[in-house]
Amino acid sequence: MPFKSSIFDYHLPPESINQNPYKDPNKSQLLIANTRDIITFENLPSIIKTPSLFILNKSTVKNVRVKTNKLTGGSIEIFFLEILEDKIAKCLIKSSDKKHLNKHYKLNIFDFDIININNDTFHIKTSLNIEEILSKHGKTPLPPYIEDDEYKYKYYNNQFSNGGFSVASPTAGLHFTNDLIERLKKDGHEFVYINLDVNIDTFKPITSEYLEHHNIHEEKYRVLEDDFNKILKAKDLGVDIYCVGTTSLRTIETVYLTNKLDGKTDYFIFPDTKISIPDYLITNFHAPKSSLLSIVSAVYGKEWIDLYKYALDSDMKFLSFGDAVIFEVNE
Repeated sequence: MPFKSSIFDYHLPPESINQNPYKDPNKSQLLIANTRDIITFENLPSIIKTPSLFILNKSTVKNVRVKTNKLTGGSIEIFFLEILEDKIAKCLIKSSDKKHLNKHYKLNIFDFDIININNDTFHIKTSLNIEEILSKHGKTPLPPYIEDDEYKYKYYNNQFSNGGFSVASPTAGLHFTNDLIERLKKDGHEFVYINLDVNIDTFKPITSEYLEHHNIHEEKYRVLEDDFNKILKAKDLGVDIYCVGTTSLRTIETVYLTNKLDGKTDYFIFPDTKISIPDYLITNFHAPKSSLLSIVSAVYGKEWIDLYKYALDSDMKFLSFGDAVIFEVNE
């Protein structure tokens, strides 16, 4: 039976979108879905069984947004989506001029040619190494609903991020400071770090009438064999497994179903999809019509909308810099 996308629409007041990051993530709030109690993350150790295992996405948000000027006049912004070769990248281009195949651009900081066009994305060949361009001139790509301000940039990467190439943050991990992780390790809990490179389509709302017609985004992932075996062993021993974020859940479910430790995933978790690995999901509150709400529905059921209303009424904060919720995965 097809699922109407309208089931994932709800009213999100603008004032409930947290515009400013928590300077101390330990003070961010966590809603326990089953009891509707609200605690802060510094109290997370008090509500989990020892030992438990946490799966986190360590992918780093790169400084992929480059704003500069054309030598012919006018500003231009290039949003690097993926590095294909040292000097070739897939990107978005924002400028007032008409863009066409083989067009040559001379900029203040480098030159480039458009070598391929696919809908609204471009493949470009640059005069400089792209890693050099990003390290010298790139800015952090805050989500479109967050007011841009440089002081926020350092808060948009997880403290434990290491490697990978994301253009959006796996934001559930923002609540986990390195200090909190060390506290949990001392209590006997284990941590596994996977890598899924989050792409810009994570912000793309479902616009089709039915979920089945939505073109889910494809993302690169990698899980080390030893880490996956550690997860399977924990599952066999009945250890509680926590996925921190929908990206961690989507990755580990992909590996479980395909037996492929690295590759690309376009796995769409529908509301009736069986979740096999985690016992719990810790995730931020997602935007209306987000495909990520389909994962929440698979984990918790259609009652998610009443829980979201409760969170809004409790003045919890939503989206990337907001608060989080912990779901027990329905069997």
